[in-house]
Amino acid sequence: MKLMTPGMVLKALTMFQGFTQTAAGYLKDKDRLRYLLAAALSIAQGRGGKLLDDLLLLVRLVKASVSGAYTGFSVQKLVTIVAAILYLISPLDVIPDFIPVAGYADDAAVIAWVLNSLAEELKGFKSWEQGA
Repeated sequence: MKLMTPGMVLKALTMFQGFTQTAAGYLKDKDRLRYLLAAALSIAQGRGGKLLDDLLLLVRLVKASVSGAYTGFSVQKLVTIVAAILYLISPLDVIPDFIPVAGYADDAAVIAWVLNSLAEELKGFKSWEQGA
């Protein structure tokens, strides 16, 4: 698989930042959000592996937060997650998705960046899910 250069990672994160404005709108419209989450899961299921596991965690978190069941995440952090999901489903990528295997590297990099930046908060969510 083609590794992303630092320049490509920077471009992916810059593109990701562009999705934050749109992401805020999705959080205000539960029907659009539900559709987005379903579309992202469909894409991730086709790819499988760690991306699917990571996305399942983020989708559970967004759903629990939006429903009010889980209150451990700020709106800004939820916007970050939804922006990453928008990047994942967007056909406009640093590495086009139609390129076998390599086309998913930028999507995985953005999801990994979000997971790393929210690692402590995600531990709290996982603990909450397990009933601790």
